[in-house]
Amino acid sequence: MAMKIALTLPSLPLSGVGTSVGIIEAGLAAAGHDVDVVVTDHGVSRDLEYAKRLGWNLVFPGRGVRFLPHRLKRVLEWLNANGYSAVINNTSMETQLILPCLRPEILRVGVLRGLNPEARRHLSINSGYLHAAVAISAEMVRVMAEDANIRAPVRLIPNCTRVEGGEFPKLDEPLTICFVGRLSNRDKNVSILPRVAAALKASGVRFTLEIVGDGAERKALEKDFREVAPGCATINGTLPRERTQDIMSRSHFVMLPSISEGLSNVLLEGMALGCIPICSAIENFKWVLGDAAERLQCSTHDPGEYARRMIRMSSDPDLYRSTQQYLRERQQSLFTPERTVGGYLELIGELKNGAARELPPSCAFTSLRMPAEYRLYCSPVWRLLQKTRDALTGRDRDA
Repeated sequence: MAMKIALTLPSLPLSGVGTSVGIIEAGLAAAGHDVDVVVTDHGVSRDLEYAKRLGWNLVFPGRGVRFLPHRLKRVLEWLNANGYSAVINNTSMETQLILPCLRPEILRVGVLRGLNPEARRHLSINSGYLHAAVAISAEMVRVMAEDANIRAPVRLIPNCTRVEGGEFPKLDEPLTICFVGRLSNRDKNVSILPRVAAALKASGVRFTLEIVGDGAERKALEKDFREVAPGCATINGTLPRERTQDIMSRSHFVMLPSISEGLSNVLLEGMALGCIPICSAIENFKWVLGDAAERLQCSTHDPGEYARRMIRMSSDPDLYRSTQQYLRERQQSLFTPERTVGGYLELIGELKNGAARELPPSCAFTSLRMPAEYRLYCSPVWRLLQKTRDALTGRDRDA
């Protein structure tokens, strides 16, 4: 029987979380369910028009409402009043905070998409009011099972990519290398990129390096390249997804030196396109890469090892081609939209047909207890500061 399902997410930049939500939305809709994508932040995101072109049913209950208690109330009223049978939360802070106030008959599932402490803490808030928590990788299952603050049954539903590769990039000179992602040191470890380029250059390798993405570390990264590896990289900033995919499809290697990842879309796209990932030694990458992990993973902070892996792989055309083929076949067998959507359909079906655990009683919104880290944003002082800022900037907000 068809259900009405809300996929909640905080905003609409359609990389990472947004890309995954798009795959789930399309699959649930194709299975006959009525699906709304409920965006809970107060702002209008840059990918709004693209999401509309994808045909999403978009809802913005918190749009323009910056004061957190007012926005929470708007989101809660929307979810409770519009006939949803299930809510699948994809990192929406607002949804997580109001879980105790949802109608008791609404099935609710939370998805963990990152392994950093902030992501785990976010999912743990009110997790006792979740019927299930989804892990997108095997390593996440282990970490979530060991986290006493995550109080919901855990289900593994791997991430996937809808990218389909064509002809493999041909191994020739110069080597073409790319990095795609947020320019952040905290999780993406981008400060290593200039030193990898310098190691390649010192080894006499002819190469180009294209960097796609933006973030807080961009200026520092540009400075490091000028000092350590001048002329070795092009930093493009954020590009349309079609151009990004084009860069990856003609690149021999994609670097992923991450310190922390959930399950990287870039990794899966590289596998699909024949753009071989050269990546850090985190467990999630090892699980995805399978038997190829031993020859592709590097000590996370050793730039020389990233360079040596690319040199070794590119000097052996047979090894390079067999690795491309193995990675594509692994992606096509394990990390596809059909498998991911099937996992969500199976989970929702089980919960609907009697497997849903009993949750604590619902509470009224006026009785909702706010976690300590959010109390400031619910205070009269914060409200006054927001109104003062609006007055100074000339904004007319329903905040």
